[in-house]
Amino acid sequence: MKWLTVCALALLAACSGTRALQASRSVPYATLEQTVQPGSSTREQVRAALGESTSIRFDSGNEVWMYTYPATSGAQGEYVILFGGDGVVKKVRSAEVYRPQK
Repeated sequence: MKWLTVCALALLAACSGTRALQASRSVPYATLEQTVQPGSSTREQVRAALGESTSIRFDSGNEVWMYTYPATSGAQGEYVILFGGDGVVKKVRSAEVYRPQK
């Protein structure tokens, strides 16, 4: 039963939407990388630079914010920021995700 609950929550999390980064339209991707610095950038600084995240998840005291941005043809970029319990960025990951056209 616990396994089924975990699977259902994972499915719901995967279906939750994220909004596109407004900054990606006017700011080069390199600037986004420079704006969010692990070990020094705070939640407030990230929010000011990238806007509110629509996907916030909590896990073991850490906070994960996920944004999307337009990427190359046929792809969507995902920008994921991990905050520690102190509100400072611990890690940043980005990737292009190819989604099949329906």
